[in-house]
Amino acid sequence: MSKRYRTALFAVLALLVGLQVVGSGGFPKSWNIHLSDPVNSWQSWIRSNRSQHWLFSYVLNPITSVVEFGLDKTESFIAWLPWFIPAIIVFAVIARTGKWVVASFAAFAVIYPGIVGVWQESIETISLMAVSVGICILLGVPIGIWTALNKRAESILRPLLDAMQTIPATVYLIPIVLLFGIGKVPASIATVIYALPPMVRLTSLGIQQVPHSAIEAGQMFGATKRQILARIQLPLALPSIIAGINQTVMMALGIVVIATLVGAGGLGQEIMQTVRQLSPGRGLVVSLAVVSVAFVLDRVSLALVRKPGSTQFQPSRKQWFAITGTLVAATIVGRLLGWHEFPFSWGTSFADPVDTGVIWFRDTFSFITRPFNDFIVRDVLIRSQKMLNGTLTWQFIVVAASALVYAIAGWKLSLTTCIGIVLIGLTGRWPDAVDTLSQTLVAVLISILIALPIGIWLGRRPRAEAALSPILDSLQTIPPLIYAIPFVMIFTVGPVPGVVAAVVYSIPPGIRLTSLGIQQVNKESIEAATTFGATDRQVLWGVRIPLAMPSIILAINQMVMMVLAMAIIAGMVGGGGLGYRSIEALTGANKGLGAEVGVAIVIMATILDRLTQSTAKRLQAPAAI
Repeated sequence: MSKRYRTALFAVLALLVGLQVVGSGGFPKSWNIHLSDPVNSWQSWIRSNRSQHWLFSYVLNPITSVVEFGLDKTESFIAWLPWFIPAIIVFAVIARTGKWVVASFAAFAVIYPGIVGVWQESIETISLMAVSVGICILLGVPIGIWTALNKRAESILRPLLDAMQTIPATVYLIPIVLLFGIGKVPASIATVIYALPPMVRLTSLGIQQVPHSAIEAGQMFGATKRQILARIQLPLALPSIIAGINQTVMMALGIVVIATLVGAGGLGQEIMQTVRQLSPGRGLVVSLAVVSVAFVLDRVSLALVRKPGSTQFQPSRKQWFAITGTLVAATIVGRLLGWHEFPFSWGTSFADPVDTGVIWFRDTFSFITRPFNDFIVRDVLIRSQKMLNGTLTWQFIVVAASALVYAIAGWKLSLTTCIGIVLIGLTGRWPDAVDTLSQTLVAVLISILIALPIGIWLGRRPRAEAALSPILDSLQTIPPLIYAIPFVMIFTVGPVPGVVAAVVYSIPPGIRLTSLGIQQVNKESIEAATTFGATDRQVLWGVRIPLAMPSIILAINQMVMMVLAMAIIAGMVGGGGLGYRSIEALTGANKGLGAEVGVAIVIMATILDRLTQSTAKRLQAPAAI
């Protein structure tokens, strides 16, 4: 360490000591700027001018009408069809790819909601997701093409897309509810905003990755830019676009439960009811219905698009007429025989055995769960909250956090961190932010201790990774709130169920990215270390982990963001903090409170996201050597 850096370090330490001595614990309430006042005034203005102002008459109301029309017609059409027709269509669409097992499983997934008694709710959810994903495709593909072909547009939209992916879904709902009210329309609009970024990014990535040789070949034959785009770039970018559709479907699934807070109904409403009733069995049954909906939409989207070089069955014109005629005849017969409603007498449920199992686990292992609950609440969360909101002065926290960020990511993010923390205090959400931050840090730490060792192990064991991959996929498809239900029954209402659920929710991507980083370490580096006599342990700690560190940091980044999103959702089960305040704002009349909470959440998410990304970029250069 040079003399210059040593002097700067001593200066910072001296400043921190001075701020701790002369500063005040907790952010001064007299400095609050009360964002709720102007937002509530804006809310009153909206209510008064909703029927006459041009913004509503010519912009918002037409958008509402179009989305509402799409939702109503989609839902009515699906409900009008006999219950077995969608299953047949799904089976036929997927079977043409030659995947008969997948087609059969997808057909069963279509009727599964009816078997467990949530057929009508599934129709509402399918309609919401289908319309929202359709809008994402209509908007995302053209925007993705535009950003791929226009560097200026990409530079302008990149920060916006980053913000859209960073901000938790609950934050979107507050301004949307103000502008569009409650119901299915604001839920659909929120879903579009939340799920649009991957569609844009992956479309743009696919266009940019088209080989220049293919484009040059088209130019040599005199093709115009439009012809090159339609006949070369889009077909070659199709796999990336398909991946974007899949990601959009999964992200749309993630907001299904949250959308219930604004009156979306559907399967999300059933899940919320299971939370209120503390019924993990019923929650699992309904969550599997949500997963089945996502699976069907995902597989159908894959099957509808013909990949380059695929050998899937292509019906002739006569065969198309025969298939269409058969479906029409089956639909007419089903309607005439009254088979349009699902035969609920066929229904069954495995909710009771699950409830029994959870209760047995709670009673049997209470000697472990109760001390763990007390330790997390009393010895970790409460002490950390007291330290951040009383023991340490707010001036000390601002300077210490800014200095730490400066050492890792530079002065720009350091300045952003300083301003952001002060803004959180000015909004009056300092105690709530401290509560959420303490829960987030605890959950992230536990997730790291679990995910990284497993990911490193799987990265060196391809067979084990293949065996665990279906389990990780299943964990990622379950709605986040579902994780909290059994843990509420085990640990009682409070922050611990949210922390444990956040850990379970965030572990899969952490494991996957860590394993991917270990697998992508070039073999030459490993062989070089082995040649010089390095043991397996030395290769792991000296070669594999250092070279995989960018992926590991990205894994931590994903876990941080998912834990933060889950901390907000955990407010529904007594987690407190910003999550509870956001739920209070959405379900009550005080949308100004939602604005204050939203600002605090956005600042926290942005700082944590940029900090981990900057760390990964710093490690990228050495890792690439």
